[in-house]
Amino acid sequence: MKFCHALGCHDEAAGFSNLCVHHKQALRRHGDALQTTITVHELRPYVARVKARQAKNKGSELWDILSARWEALVGHSRGIVERYASGAPGVRHERMAAQQVTTLAGAVPADKVVRTALAMYLLAQDRPTRFLSERGFRFELVRRVRGLSDVNAGTYWDHKEGRSRRVYRDLPPRVVEVMGAWLAETFGGAGLVLASKEREEAQKARDEHQRLAAALGGLQ
Repeated sequence: MKFCHALGCHDEAAGFSNLCVHHKQALRRHGDALQTTITVHELRPYVARVKARQAKNKGSELWDILSARWEALVGHSRGIVERYASGAPGVRHERMAAQQVTTLAGAVPADKVVRTALAMYLLAQDRPTRFLSERGFRFELVRRVRGLSDVNAGTYWDHKEGRSRRVYRDLPPRVVEVMGAWLAETFGGAGLVLASKEREEAQKARDEHQRLAAALGGLQ
């Protein structure tokens, strides 16, 4: 008998894999055997921070540039889909990723995609241990962006609870890898710079608080 190689797991490995059923599924779904889902609730404060940054910098070209970069990715994806429809050869997982992008673009405004992607970078900067690897981050980036639209979800009837439940439709890992790479190329640079700026401002606020405390402590 062989056991799961995931840290802290003592379950039996499944089949020819070196992971148990649970961690094998996590690897496929989240990009890392130990990565867990970034929920809408968990990301919401970071989306609010991006919105606040937008409100503070309404005249900045950044938001138009990022929307244009998203539209460029949408255009690239549409080209892949159109070439496939015309019978041209192509790579299956790239075509599936392109279909996901075009479907999302038809259902979600560009600025919402921009805010969600940037929020993921703020979350990664604020809580770096939340992501087990770069691959895990990109898989969750894709999941949260896809989660903006109901077209990527299905429903089933839960007989035990007597109600309809919403479920997320998973993509093959190679498709997620392609889409994750595209999103990282589109938003990664801006996301990292914005995260760095947020970190600098937070440090400045802490320094000012410490100086204030020291000044108060020095009063006679």
